[in-house]
Amino acid sequence: MTSGKLLRLGPWALVPVALALASCGSGPGTGTGSSAPSVAPDTTLKAAGVTVLAQVGAYQSVSRGCAAQANPVVCLEAADRKLGGQIHTYANVLAVGHGFTPPPADLTAARNKAQTLANSLEILGDAQPTQANYDQVRNTFNVNDAIGQLQGAVRTVNDTIGH
Repeated sequence: MTSGKLLRLGPWALVPVALALASCGSGPGTGTGSSAPSVAPDTTLKAAGVTVLAQVGAYQSVSRGCAAQANPVVCLEAADRKLGGQIHTYANVLAVGHGFTPPPADLTAARNKAQTLANSLEILGDAQPTQANYDQVRNTFNVNDAIGQLQGAVRTVNDTIGH
């Protein structure tokens, strides 16, 4: 029976794979693995927080300028889609969640706010390009309030790093 052979070969066959994977993760100076210094998880998280806050600021500036465009809704939708993707990047950093020192409740709150806002912005960005359709979608979700909540959550997480 073939499946019996696979089960008998399985455990010893995985040992070389496990050793190979372990050596790939070795730190600098061991003679194996990467020579680049590793980045602490909190450093990555804080940098992602600083980045997303800057991206939100850029979005707010662009979205204010959309009123002067020939087709403000198309401009807003493009800005919404762009920021939605950028916020998803931040949410993905939070989703990894390994080795972060801020309180888990703060991490969860920031992740949930980021995911909700990102999804909502992407929905807004995909609304039919008419003012009525955009307004209908936007009236179901307070974007400005959600942005403020995300900014507060990101600052809370970043302020607890290193303390």
